[in-house]
Amino acid sequence: MTERCRRSFGTSETAHNRLLRSKSDEAVRLGDPTSSSSSRPLISGASFDASSSRVVLNVVPSASPGLASERFEFPGVWLRDNCQCSECFHRGSSSRVLNWETFDVDRARVIDVRVQEGGHALEVLWEEGHRSVYELQWLLDRSFREGDTREYLREWYRPDPVLWGAERFEAGEVLQEFRFQEVLHDDEVLLRWIEALIRYGVVMIKGAPLTEHECRRLAERVGFIRKTHYGEEFIVKAKEGTSNVAYLSTPLQMHTDLPYYDYKPGCNLLHCLVQSTNTVGGENLIADGFYVAERMRHEHPDDFQLLAETLVNWSDLGEDEGGAFHSIYRAPMICIGRDGRLERINHSVPQRDSHFSVPLERVERWYRAMQRFVAILHREAVKFRTSPGDILTFSNVRMVHGRTGYTDTSGNTRHIVGAYLDWDEIYSRLRVLKAAEKKKH
Repeated sequence: MTERCRRSFGTSETAHNRLLRSKSDEAVRLGDPTSSSSSRPLISGASFDASSSRVVLNVVPSASPGLASERFEFPGVWLRDNCQCSECFHRGSSSRVLNWETFDVDRARVIDVRVQEGGHALEVLWEEGHRSVYELQWLLDRSFREGDTREYLREWYRPDPVLWGAERFEAGEVLQEFRFQEVLHDDEVLLRWIEALIRYGVVMIKGAPLTEHECRRLAERVGFIRKTHYGEEFIVKAKEGTSNVAYLSTPLQMHTDLPYYDYKPGCNLLHCLVQSTNTVGGENLIADGFYVAERMRHEHPDDFQLLAETLVNWSDLGEDEGGAFHSIYRAPMICIGRDGRLERINHSVPQRDSHFSVPLERVERWYRAMQRFVAILHREAVKFRTSPGDILTFSNVRMVHGRTGYTDTSGNTRHIVGAYLDWDEIYSRLRVLKAAEKKKH
């Protein structure tokens, strides 16, 4: 398989595989002229276990004598499904083209396995007469061992967040800062910003020009702006006759944006062009909703379960740049993914509909659970002001944010430009940048 094909078909590298690579990498760093294919992992033995229908490989870190081998198992049906030959796999698009209309799981039976390329590849012969060859490193990158699978998911699917409360934030452990021009022009800085955004959920970007289209430039550095019925870029400042409470100068209760969207924007970009000159007011409030939810899970499990199971009607009704709209979506305040991890927080007092489509006996219990969630949320909220040129970036599925009230006059107008990014695009960009980084090293 070509290097391009290996990268595009999932360039995972587990902790175990980094260990296997370490001898070769060290030799290269030291300029060892003997560092070659003999320093790469090798298959020391291959067999087929008919009782489990699995191919078993014994792998050593390199050709050096006396090194202990490790055992890897690969299901036969998975190997057949992932044959890399031109009949089964299209290299140009890195896509499986195996015809599953005629695929027969019962016929995916291994007849023989052979070690090829001096231990760097595995050949499998199938009962149907087909032949498949797999590079060893490709197989190791797809190891089914629990630790390897967990590390792949953590590094390439969804890196683990670092949850935080007010104490950690105020100790300076959370909010990282990056320069706007560096994020725009340096891929390494862009990668670090994205990693910090995933890890902590909130990051500050400093030094953006004081024009209204810098959020667009930042968004297009990652992917593209997520458009809503409020448009692509939106202006946040006091407006007469507004249909959105964010456009008032009164205090803005803590909330997540657009909970009435099934697929709501994942990341907020808020660019401060003009900040209120009053010494009091106009401050950002933000708290880690995942941290609050986890506290609820451990300290008040019944309330947590109620907030995670009860479908709430979220809605928005009005007219803006996109014309008239009436959005409704039903989802719990705390959304849990299929793997049990926190996936999304929904909270907005103005956008919580008066229609509450739940059994009567659940209503009061739900309100008490929500009250507890909000109380912890406010205890763990932090407060700070952005300055002109700051772009506050934060996760809209995790962070709960708001703003203190301020006095807005003709000579003292707070002016913020906002935009959204989707997490699918952010994660995609992360993987592209990480693959490029690994290729350089």
